[in-house]
Amino acid sequence: MRAAGDDQLEDLINRDVPIPLYYQICQYVRTLIDSGKIKPGEQIPTEAQLQQLFGVSRATVRRAISDLAYEGLLDRRRAKGTLVARTKLEETLYGFASFTNSVFKSKKTPQSRVLDFRVTRVDGSIADFLGIGREDDVATMKRIRYVDGEPVAVENWYAPVRHLPGIDRSFFKETGIEQSTYHMLQERYGIQLTKAVDTMSSVALDKEDAELLRRERHMPVLLRTRISYNSAGVPITYSSGRYIITLIINFEKKVHE
Repeated sequence: MRAAGDDQLEDLINRDVPIPLYYQICQYVRTLIDSGKIKPGEQIPTEAQLQQLFGVSRATVRRAISDLAYEGLLDRRRAKGTLVARTKLEETLYGFASFTNSVFKSKKTPQSRVLDFRVTRVDGSIADFLGIGREDDVATMKRIRYVDGEPVAVENWYAPVRHLPGIDRSFFKETGIEQSTYHMLQERYGIQLTKAVDTMSSVALDKEDAELLRRERHMPVLLRTRISYNSAGVPITYSSGRYIITLIINFEKKVHE
């Protein structure tokens, strides 16, 4: 396989410069994607093909693919191989918006699937985040979030029942603006959330979430936790989600503020 041609290959791979071979392979794959030779949802060359093409070890090829997957350019799928990522959702660190609104603004279609809803008591750390006692009841929900039909996140959501009397699973819709918990809180309870505190880090998918998202176990994803507050500064909800997402931190906005 020499889809790019020998001349282009020579331009992209140079063993006489102190640039790691895996990085040069990354650049080659980027060129295929950027040029449209491989489109979103299509499979890239296999590890064996890339290994033969560049005359490198499989470990070198795997390092290149892993780096591109970590950046969100590639998706590793069981039984399907490695594909060019279809869905990339961009959002700024300083924006305060629901997942649903963020997706609508990006001209894409959000959808949710509720996996579990119950009223129960939660562990100490979540109770602390919500400013409640260990004996207080909390509405908890687990759901998968989709963008244009592709699963992009698994979310766990918590809210003290004392703020939301009569809350029920039927309140959480799976399509349209009504799938937004922010919208539900405002429409049903008149609660306007005005501030959120986010924490973000990179984690590896565990077996359960990997199966739900149809990705490989241990794939790096973005872990975002959010505590949302009302105008009185009272924490109303806490959420924790694992996102397959491209995060753009808007430093310019911070500077101008």
